[in-house]
Amino acid sequence: MKGSCSQLARCALFCLFMNTLHICSAYAEQWWTSPEASWKPVSSDYNWSHRRTGTRPDWSPYFGNWLHYRPSELLSNSIVIEGKHVRPWTVGRMCKFLRQKDDSGKDEAFELKSIYEESAKGDWAKGFIEKRINTADREDDVPLWQLGHIFNKTPYRVTALPCSLPPKLEGVGAESSRVTIVMPDGCTVSGPRWLPTNEEADELQQWKDKDGKNAMRFQFCELWLAEGTAESTKVGAFVMYDGITGELVQIFRMKEVLLPNESGDDPEKGISMDQLESTIGDKNRLIRKDIVDADMLTALRSGQSLEDVFRQNHFTSFVGRAVKSTSPNGAEEECTTNMAAGNDGVSNIVASLLAPKGKEAQHIDIRFEDGVYLRVPKSFCPGTFADDAEVCLELGSLRLDDGGFHRVRMTGCRKSGGFDVCAYERWQ
Repeated sequence: MKGSCSQLARCALFCLFMNTLHICSAYAEQWWTSPEASWKPVSSDYNWSHRRTGTRPDWSPYFGNWLHYRPSELLSNSIVIEGKHVRPWTVGRMCKFLRQKDDSGKDEAFELKSIYEESAKGDWAKGFIEKRINTADREDDVPLWQLGHIFNKTPYRVTALPCSLPPKLEGVGAESSRVTIVMPDGCTVSGPRWLPTNEEADELQQWKDKDGKNAMRFQFCELWLAEGTAESTKVGAFVMYDGITGELVQIFRMKEVLLPNESGDDPEKGISMDQLESTIGDKNRLIRKDIVDADMLTALRSGQSLEDVFRQNHFTSFVGRAVKSTSPNGAEEECTTNMAAGNDGVSNIVASLLAPKGKEAQHIDIRFEDGVYLRVPKSFCPGTFADDAEVCLELGSLRLDDGGFHRVRMTGCRKSGGFDVCAYERWQ
């Protein structure tokens, strides 16, 4: 069987340009663009009803480590290897608490309270995060910071962000953000989806309002991959760009585990990071120590191309779900696939893995020591990408539970209005 799977994988490399159906003219071929792909509408409350956070009236606690990286140290190489080219400039512990915030019982809102060590917050949420003053906290020698927010139910979880824009760009989605559950219990993507054309990007930099103030908008992406029941183990990445100039300004990673509900801490009464950490059932899941496939871990973090890493392995099944939106604020459709090694569509198992050709110089491929990688654009500055060129933000990781691999991608192009497809893929 191993030889058969290996032969199929090698054959797949010769089938890279099958099933042509482009979203933008420069898109690489993907399984969801094939003529056989079947799209169907997604309910406007799907991303709300399928969430795992803030679904119970009592606090659900998560504990995590946040690792911050300096963009200036990431831009010197197309493939950046942690430990060789870069290390986090600060690492710290954080905890977050979520609960349903709706007395009516209709599940219309949930509340998030996040608490950080000084070393965990980095440059996160400047101007919004505040120093925590709670005499009940049991971290007397370590200052803590906090950030809270209430999330309200909206169609497709689209919300408006503060902005100041030229009148012609109002209402096109430049002011909005959205949350997409790309795969229940598998991955979530959040952030603004709109991207300006190169002409619009130039206009944004030159425009001033009636008071002489520059344009302002947010451009960020938060990517999460989850394993276990109710997303009990998660890895994530937060990437932020200047919404006007397009420059990369912030990157950090998140590793989180769900704590037992009996952990005993209440963010409103006081917390102890040490006490919360002591309730973690298996700390190896937080630090991602027990990677099943040691050979693939070595290959991935050494900087080998994804094609080479996958060519050396014998995956026998592939599951995917893609979600596309009609506009940054618009409705969604979904497409799913489930392929086994014996199917004719097995060529796409490898073909869909390959990075867009000719775009390597515009992206950073970061390989982390724990079997996670992140691939993001170096910038969105005018001229960096042609209006019809594919842009991709991608987070992938080796899985802890079954030795497989999964990833999430957010793709799009300036011409189509921005990131219009989110896709989750899992190989086993």
